[in-house]
Amino acid sequence: MVFAVVFFANSAANFAIGLTLSALLGPAEFGRYATAMLAAMTLATALFDWLRLSSQRFSGDVEGRAPIAASLDLAFLVMMGLAVLAVAIGTLTGVSLGFGHALVALTPLVAIANARCDYSGAQFRARDQAAPFAALYAIRQTLTFTVVVAVAIWTREAGSVIAAMAIASLAPVILLGAAMRTPGAALSQASRARLRQFVLYAKPVVASTVIYQLIGLINRQTALTLFGAAATGKLSLATDLGLRLFLVVNVLPEILLFQYALKRDRQDGREAASRQIGVNSVIIFAILAPLTAGYMTMAPTFEALMVPAAYRGDFARLSLALAPGFFAYCALYSTLNPVFQLAQRTWPLTLAAVAALVADLAMLRLPIFNQSVDGIAAAYAASLAVGFLAAAIPGFRERASRPALRDLLVIAGATAAMSAALEPLNAMPHPFIAAALALLVGAVIFGGGLLLFDVAGLRTMAMTRLGERGLRFAPLARTNP
Repeated sequence: MVFAVVFFANSAANFAIGLTLSALLGPAEFGRYATAMLAAMTLATALFDWLRLSSQRFSGDVEGRAPIAASLDLAFLVMMGLAVLAVAIGTLTGVSLGFGHALVALTPLVAIANARCDYSGAQFRARDQAAPFAALYAIRQTLTFTVVVAVAIWTREAGSVIAAMAIASLAPVILLGAAMRTPGAALSQASRARLRQFVLYAKPVVASTVIYQLIGLINRQTALTLFGAAATGKLSLATDLGLRLFLVVNVLPEILLFQYALKRDRQDGREAASRQIGVNSVIIFAILAPLTAGYMTMAPTFEALMVPAAYRGDFARLSLALAPGFFAYCALYSTLNPVFQLAQRTWPLTLAAVAALVADLAMLRLPIFNQSVDGIAAAYAASLAVGFLAAAIPGFRERASRPALRDLLVIAGATAAMSAALEPLNAMPHPFIAAALALLVGAVIFGGGLLLFDVAGLRTMAMTRLGERGLRFAPLARTNP
């Protein structure tokens, strides 16, 4: 429970700090900041994310904990050296990535700091250390909303803010160093076999994630080169806020539903688990479809309620182009990733990411996509849709794991009805009231449609739970293949 609360609190804080810094820095400087931070994130994912995932998976094992910790620590040190070396070579060869040599030089620092903080969090979670896990992110966000915001107010400059961000991420790691230590662990205990195990475990997920981040980075670099920092800042804010919102809404159902599918696999066999994944996919679409439609329909209200004045107009317009891509990206990992994980073959995810990258590069060469920042946003969304389709072809080949067509049609109809009802609310003078009414009206219309047609057995499940209070939630399995 503590871990879930901290996760959502940290996500909300990241959302808020993005809005705060965008307002303080302004579109041009925020464009440089956001592009440099995405470059650092991509570098951190490529070099360190396999260690975070491996720590989360293997650090909880009491037996062999010291050799595991030693292997992870040695690998982290090596990756730190590679991060510094890569950027040093880029700096010496004059690479500026469009946002200047100073920001390029800061890239490995913030990448290492963020990666070490997230790695520490993964280790605390694996070891069920709730108190230091909560303290880690509490200290980080406290420093972010004090030191980083103060630096932004004082300097209004991207480089200083990024340096402060690195300090805010590294400080809690140093302060909680004692809780991180593994008794008896020494670098001499590291083993190649362990490192090979870590790489094989995390490689497919890391590879696809890096490719998708690279797509976003290429698009921002293109916007920075063609249209300047201010346009890039507006594109970055619309992308970052929208994607964070979609990922936060999507992550908990994704985890819980996949865990239930694995339980069905253990108890009832692979066929039952595949059918359960089909039901889970319907539930995921029933979450993502109204979220996407509501986000697009109510974009002017959301913009008036949350977005700094310098970004308004552009934010709502760009969000319309980006939202379908967010839908595709979340659907890919929530509906198709479980299919591949259950079959223990995750290479289609990497191939789908490569297809998305190729599509993005091809579209950016076409005038319809490279004549405005709106075209770049559309290319980004379309590339994510290509990635989803490339994974869906092999992923839904097995009939048992396909979502029921009838349920998908009901979801589409309910979503369309909801959107039509919500659109007039944008004309209301008070955006807060409009947003509250949108949540209420949307829930009634969309939820009513799901219950009326018993989509994914939700009505049956609700009636069953009303009659059997106290029974832990578990999605109903599809009775017919």
